[in-house]
This record gives sequence, structure tokens and C-alpha cells, in this order.
Amino acid sequence: MEIAIPSSSLINEKDEKIRFFKTGMIARACAVFRVERIYIYPDPVLDESDFIKEVLEYLETPQYLRKYLFPLKKGLRYAGLLPPLKIPSHKPKDLKIGEVREGLIVRVAPDGTAWADIGMDALALYKGKAGERARVTVRVCSKKPLVVEEAHPEEYWGYEVRKADLEDLIEREDAVITSRKGRIPLSNEMRRKNLLIFGSPAEGVQEIAEKLGLKVEGVDVWNMFPDQGTQTVRLEEAVIGSLALMNYAKWVV
Repeated sequence: MEIAIPSSSLINEKDEKIRFFKTGMIARACAVFRVERIYIYPDPVLDESDFIKEVLEYLETPQYLRKYLFPLKKGLRYAGLLPPLKIPSHKPKDLKIGEVREGLIVRVAPDGTAWADIGMDALALYKGKAGERARVTVRVCSKKPLVVEEAHPEEYWGYEVRKADLEDLIEREDAVITSRKGRIPLSNEMRRKNLLIFGSPAEGVQEIAEKLGLKVEGVDVWNMFPDQGTQTVRLEEAVIGSLALMNYAKWVV
């Protein structure tokens, strides 16, 4: 699954802690339902895509790599208050031969020999070629000496965050716009779609597209909360509820 949210996703939130909390809820929902990619598309009203992207990426990064990829800065001062994702790539210090971990190349010798930080006290010799500061997924070959090789995880490993234009997103055949004005989808339709596009707390996707001079004709528009009991559904609630429905539809006969 993939989702797309606007750069104005936090437009109603002025309190810094609430802004972090809301972004953290979106990250947790994406991790729970195995979202592979989160797109942030521009809304002319407000562009906070850099902040949203940084917080989402911070949460997806294993704790032991954050010191390299996210130096101490004022913009992330409340990130430590957010609940951890606890996805399979966030490993504890207990090390097992054959397990897959995330690492970062922190030293490369003149002959190309590389060492990676994989969250242990000692650096691991990396059997492969990678440049310094490259993030790598590795398998533990031995513990003494600590040696790792390139690996490809079979389990859910986390999401990546990208900026994207709304025009490119709505042109995809597997894209769906979520809206209270949409129709209720059938489960077999939901199994064929892979990208959910959400609007902002202030405006729907159609309104944002209109400001950008885009037409959304031909794009499926679904109401994921029929007969809702509240006047509005918050963005983080919409993400959680919509992903839950999409996940269920993949398993129901």
C-alpha cells in the first residue's frame, strides 16, 4: 500500500507537540498496515513538507542510526516523545547469526573495505561495496569477528517518504481519492487499488487540485466513512480507518 498526504496536513495545528503527535499517528498507522511509501504533495496554501518528511523519516529510522542521519536540531526536539514504530528493522542489541539488520557505512578504507554501524558496540566489516554514509540492509555472517553482507529482508521493513506532484499521483491507475463526497467502494474494487490520496484538514483533494489547475476526472473517489457520526474525520483518523478497510478487503473472500 501507498498513501499521499498534502503539505498542509498540519494546517490546523499550532502547538508543536500536537504537530509531532499527529505526524507520529500517521507514521504508526502506516507501519501497522505495512505501507511501503508515503508521498507528500504540495498544497499552495501551506508547504510544511520538509517538516513532515523529516519526522516521518526519523521515526522509520532505527534508533541507533539516528545520531548519524538526524543530528541534534531544534526542529526534532519533541520527536523523542513519540511512540516507537517497533517495525522489524528496529532491532535490539541482542545479535543473532543470520539475522537481518539496518546499518550505516561509517568508515571506508582506501582499498574500499567498509565498516558499518549495525547498533552494536563494535563496527561490522561489510562484505560488499558501498560509499560512506550509505544506509545498507545486511545479514549477520559472524559475531566474532563481526561481519555482515548485503541482504534483502522478506518481512515488512518500513516505509520510504517522497515528495511528489499531485498531477502525477492522480494519473496512476491504482490511485483513489478519499472524500466524503465519494461513493462507497466494493471489496473487490479495493483489492485492485494501491494508492490512497488524502486531502488536508481544510480542503479535499478536489479543491486542492482545482487550485493547482488540475482535473480529477476519471479518478475513483471513495467515501471510506459512510454515515459518519461526526462533522469531520481528522486526517490521522482517515488514514487509520482507510488503511484498516483496505487491509481487511485484501483478506476477505
